[in-house]
Amino acid sequence: MAKEILKIVGLSAVAFTFFAFKKKADFTKVIEEMTFDLRNIRQLHTSKGKFYFDFDLGFHNPTEYDMTLYTAGLIKLKKIAVSYKGKLIGVTTSEVTKFELPAKSNYLVTDIKAELLLLNVVSQFLNGGIDTNIENYQIQITIEALGKTWIIDK
Repeated sequence: MAKEILKIVGLSAVAFTFFAFKKKADFTKVIEEMTFDLRNIRQLHTSKGKFYFDFDLGFHNPTEYDMTLYTAGLIKLKKIAVSYKGKLIGVTTSEVTKFELPAKSNYLVTDIKAELLLLNVVSQFLNGGIDTNIENYQIQITIEALGKTWIIDK
C-alpha cells in the first residue's frame, strides 16, 4: 500500500514538473510576442504637490498560447515608463499580478496612475503645447515573470 502511494506521489510530481515546464515555455512565447498600446490618457491632477495622469494600457496576445492562469505573483507588471517623442514624461510602479492574456485576445489594465516629470512636461508645453495624439507617446514596461525581468518597448 505504501509503495503504491509513493508511486502515485512520484508520478504526480513528474506530471506537475512537465506541466510547469510547458507553461513556462508558453508564457515565454507570449511575453516575447505580445504587443501593447497606450489608451485613454485622462485626468491630469495633483496630489501632495506632485502631478499625475491616468491612462489605460491594452495588451494583445498574437500567439496561440494562453497565459490565463491566475499568476499568484509569478507574473508582475512592475514598472511603466511613458515617453513623448523619446523624452521621458512619466513613470509608475505597479504590483499588478492579475494578468490574463488568452490566445489571440486582448487584456486591458485600467486606471494606471503615473507621476509626471514636471520639468519635462513644462518643457514640452513651452515648446509645442499639449499633444493629444497617442501615436507620439511611447511606453516601456517592465515585467517580472518566471524568475526573469523583461523590459519591453513600444
